Amino acid sequence: MAAAEQAAVIGGFAEDISAARGMLEAGSLSLKPAQDHGIAVPLAMVAAPSMWCFEVGDNDSVFYSPVSEGPPPALRFGSADPLCVARARDWTAEVARALNPQLGKLPDIESIMREALREGDDCHAITRAGNDRFLELMSELPTGIGADIRANPGFVLGIWMAWAAWKLHTSASEIVAIGGNGIEFGLRRRGETSWSTVSCAPPTGIRFNPQQTAPALGAIGDSALVDVCGFGGQALSHAPVLAAEWAHLLPPDAQSRASAIINAGMRVIDTDVVRATGVTPIINLAILDERGAAAPIGRGFYIVPPSLFGTGD
Repeated sequence: MAAAEQAAVIGGFAEDISAARGMLEAGSLSLKPAQDHGIAVPLAMVAAPSMWCFEVGDNDSVFYSPVSEGPPPALRFGSADPLCVARARDWTAEVARALNPQLGKLPDIESIMREALREGDDCHAITRAGNDRFLELMSELPTGIGADIRANPGFVLGIWMAWAAWKLHTSASEIVAIGGNGIEFGLRRRGETSWSTVSCAPPTGIRFNPQQTAPALGAIGDSALVDVCGFGGQALSHAPVLAAEWAHLLPPDAQSRASAIINAGMRVIDTDVVRATGVTPIINLAILDERGAAAPIGRGFYIVPPSLFGTGD
């Protein structure tokens, strides 16, 4: 709820959090799947008008993802901290003014992501190499802004997400949208307007504080787009830190799963293979406190149930 309240304030629908809560509870503001509107949001974040976004696309189609306003506390983690609103309004506007004149220098997004894989990123849970490479390409940024972005390695994930949304739509992929809302995880097939969904559990993984007992939220966010394009959970062979951290939790085929379910030509998930084998994608995700918090409580992965693809249990 905190993320939606914050978004209502940023978008100008409500003057403050209390008013936003009242509007949401009364049903005068409703929530819709962001991907149905060409937007990919991370984790618990809710998009609203006036938010600065990354835009990725071509002459035929473009997709968007909100610019990350910083490290914790942050909107994407469900934080209620008012600092998030100020940063999402003011800091991201400053960043946009500095970045926009330079974005024409960026090469193909996928080539940057594949370069990051070679440096140990999975391009989802670990994004530091890709973020550093982005900063190298944006060489004319003011020192302060560059330092802020470097301190938030997940900044570049918004670009990766917008690219992945565009990739699915412009390929021959059966799936054009995928993600979770903490209660259900779902996908939308090409040519359809409704989503297929299943109830979702929290990600499996490691808590940053093993003594913490906060209840974990179910799989959430649109960043699963990245994983079904061959990165994230399908790129664990490139991210030895994650593979080692989750070694006792991952399925035996985790590091080779991509070769089985990612179409080599399209470089996106092959749903025919998934249905035939029952092998589904691994989605790398932060673990969030279901009550909302300034920061994630851990990191892990969510394995999409075969039933969502029309096979198995």
